[in-house]
Amino acid sequence: MQDIAENYYKKRLVEFESNLKKVKKTIFYFYLLRLFLFIICIAFLVFFIKYSYEYIFLIASITSFISLLFIVKLNLKFSHKEVFISNRILINKNELKYLKHQYEAHETGEEYCNLNPHLAADFDILGKGSLYQYLNRSLTKAGKTKFAEDLCKSQLNADVIRSKQKAIEELSGIIDFIQIFRAKAMTVNENGNELINLQLWINESTKKIKLLKFLSVIFPLILFVWIIMIFCNIITYQSLILPVLINLFIIYLNLKTTNNAHAKLGKTAQILNKYASIIKLIEEEDFKSPYLTDLKKQLQYKDIKASTSLQSLFRLLNAFDFRFNVVVGFVLNALLLFDIQVLCRLEKWKEKHKSILSLWFSTLAEIDAMLGFATFAFNNQENVCYPEIAEDEFVFDATDIGHPLLLPEIRINNSLYFSGNPSVIIITGANMAGKSTFIRTLSVNMILAMNGAPVCASKLIFTPSDIMSSIKIQDSLYNNESYFYAELIRLKEIMNHANTNPRTIIFLDEILRGTNTKDKQTGSLGLLENLISQNAIVVIATHDLVIGELEKKFPGIVANYCFEVELTNDQLIFDYKLKNGITNKLNASFLMKKMGIIQ
Repeated sequence: MQDIAENYYKKRLVEFESNLKKVKKTIFYFYLLRLFLFIICIAFLVFFIKYSYEYIFLIASITSFISLLFIVKLNLKFSHKEVFISNRILINKNELKYLKHQYEAHETGEEYCNLNPHLAADFDILGKGSLYQYLNRSLTKAGKTKFAEDLCKSQLNADVIRSKQKAIEELSGIIDFIQIFRAKAMTVNENGNELINLQLWINESTKKIKLLKFLSVIFPLILFVWIIMIFCNIITYQSLILPVLINLFIIYLNLKTTNNAHAKLGKTAQILNKYASIIKLIEEEDFKSPYLTDLKKQLQYKDIKASTSLQSLFRLLNAFDFRFNVVVGFVLNALLLFDIQVLCRLEKWKEKHKSILSLWFSTLAEIDAMLGFATFAFNNQENVCYPEIAEDEFVFDATDIGHPLLLPEIRINNSLYFSGNPSVIIITGANMAGKSTFIRTLSVNMILAMNGAPVCASKLIFTPSDIMSSIKIQDSLYNNESYFYAELIRLKEIMNHANTNPRTIIFLDEILRGTNTKDKQTGSLGLLENLISQNAIVVIATHDLVIGELEKKFPGIVANYCFEVELTNDQLIFDYKLKNGITNKLNASFLMKKMGIIQ
């Protein structure tokens, strides 16, 4: 059940749909008022001309025009409000769909599969129907990347995990903050290169900047003195062409430098303004958890807030765009060396912020990424818990653990305890009984736990560990690798990693399928015995019941569990409940007969 979240989203949806109707109505009235003021403005102007230039009509026309400009500005403000409310409506509609696990329309995160290909493929971390697609709420490019990175790596520092737990728990309790953040972030239309270009510009140095600063002061001053001399009849006004030409020549000599800066920054202005509004939201929030308060502190540099600095850069870049207007650009450059003036101010901004800018954006990405885990916590608060962390001996103690990608009403939860190095859990069972799903349940919840997120269980005590796996092995025509050889390479990688990183949990699912039964059994037994000798922690799902005999050889280290199937009224019945021991029931031949494949 997810009644708390569902009620919240439905209540918000009704509220915002009502607000949107009011805003749209106000915007319509503004439209009528703008039309009326425009007509009045033109009418008074006509009266001014028709009735012998009576100034009362001119004043009325100017007043109408000023009123029109005020209404246009006010209308723009309400238009932004309309977009914001529409975004909030969309967010709440989507969250109601998320509660029903209808998230197939959202980003899959496939572009990040190279971060950890085996983990991503084996446990459906990235791609269609993945954990990323279900959990991600990030809207900035950097936030999406950070979220994918968090899912694909193990956080082994217990203190960091505990800090993130408190942060995510706090964020899940201020869901309005999350929705406002996301509604603002939805207006950020990135093509993916803006921050890269900004960082490239930050890392560049302008060799002639001292000379340019000198020229930007001296030559406009010379022009000013020149104009005074013209007014004083000391020189002729025709001579003004000389300083103007000199100014334009200076602009020409530095055109490449100016164009380079504008090319990197020109399309970034609006993005920076949107980022500034999101960062300001973070700066104004009164966080309590140490992790969030530390992140918030990173958005301030020498008493200057990140939002204020980014807005100042936005205004500079907006001014830079004046050069697109041929007439205005020509006049400003001819008189004031405008391009050089802006370039110098940009360089000054760069020098002041170059050491801190990347930290601001990484901080924003960190908070943006955490919103997914916090929303998951809010949406599933009746069905999740924050795990405890064991730091000494390896422990995995789960009660009623289930897979987060399954709906709560159909999800079958199980309990499992194992501990110590080495430790091997062997899971046997019939086809479709639930072995593979259970392995994915354990791994996915460990990934959530190491990110500080709650897990789908009533209790979990775990030790943070690297996760290695061999489940979905692919052959490669390009590399001339067979399935079997590709699997052997992967198993070798796992053994090498476990040998140098003792805090590693290894998940294996039906290994060595590319060889005959006898060879498979011999190889599987040899592999597990080797891993035991390395003090490894292994969870393996298999159909080979012979492997279960390892429990007798390594008592207290190897434990057998199984998923059983019952045949009732000529139907297979799966209860998906984990049981002790080795299975003694198979279903492949029954299913083949049922489907008419064999007699």
